[in-house]
Amino acid sequence: MATQQSLLEKPGKSLSKTFWLILSVATILCSSLLIASYLIKPTSLFNLSSAIDTASSPNHVCEHAIDTASCLAHVSEVAQPQNHKLNLLQSILIESASNMHKAIHNTKHVKLRINSPKEQAALADCEELMDLSMDRVWDSIMALTKKTTTSMQDAHSWLSSVLTNHVTCLDGLEGSAKTHMEAEIKDLISRSRTSLALIVAILPPNPNGEGLIDEPLNGGFPSWVTRKDRKLLESSVGAITANVVVAKDGSGKFKTVKEAVASAPEPDKNDKTRYVIYVKKGTYKENVQIGKKKRNVMLVGDGKDATVITGSLNIGDGSSNSTFHSATVGVDDAAEASKFTVKQLLIQGDDWLKDTGVTYTEGL
Repeated sequence: MATQQSLLEKPGKSLSKTFWLILSVATILCSSLLIASYLIKPTSLFNLSSAIDTASSPNHVCEHAIDTASCLAHVSEVAQPQNHKLNLLQSILIESASNMHKAIHNTKHVKLRINSPKEQAALADCEELMDLSMDRVWDSIMALTKKTTTSMQDAHSWLSSVLTNHVTCLDGLEGSAKTHMEAEIKDLISRSRTSLALIVAILPPNPNGEGLIDEPLNGGFPSWVTRKDRKLLESSVGAITANVVVAKDGSGKFKTVKEAVASAPEPDKNDKTRYVIYVKKGTYKENVQIGKKKRNVMLVGDGKDATVITGSLNIGDGSSNSTFHSATVGVDDAAEASKFTVKQLLIQGDDWLKDTGVTYTEGL
């Protein structure tokens, strides 16, 4: 009874010590976790979100722009009080997509009024390129909502391809087609540059120097290269199982690379399965176009001196061939080009893949 009375009468000191001990431990744990998260992931979602959600003046977001005046003009079209960088960028992209839609409509009308086959071909290229660019802009808008460094890098890659598409379109125009469309395409180019300037303002800097943060490498390959793809690229030709075989002598399923590419499936964007086309020894005189729906295509040859693809189209031969479609092997979508690979073959031509950033691995 005495023991019980003592416990009832003097609980304060013991409970107080326990309470302060628990509180101290909790404080230390929270501090440790906060410090660790900062040290281990300096470009984590928390830090990137903070940068994205910071209200910023037009002058600040345009400091990386090539043409500051144009950037400020585009930002002022959509800017609202206390606009965050992400909101500004998304608004500009939505406006750009709308302008591309109008430009496609105008291109179709101009094409109907022009008699030159070469100019019509160039306008058709512009239609195709702008259609691809609209897809990439909407992909970028969706990626931006994730607010991660990886999604920002994806958006930067896609928007870079949009700029490339617009410049390619303008480079192919001449005569009346250029007269009618030049101002509109130049405006799209300017808006693309503004979008890229905003991405640069959002992304964390490269800790090793100027520019965007480096794309992480995984075993010497960019992070987007899957484990299966790394295995394919590191394997000998004999160890690779091809989906179809191309052979000039008829010993394969197809005699031309173009036919083999046409046979490739059109998978969903989330499908990472490679479609491997083995091109046997020989010189293949053809031009191959890989459409935007032909994803994850891989061409494998018998060696760069044994398997050769060489095109015959030339924009200077008086024909209606356009720069865009004169490549020996062309990938329609610059952003999807990163999913196209070649191994152990040589591609010859006046223009190959037009600055699409294709993974080109020869001599492995």
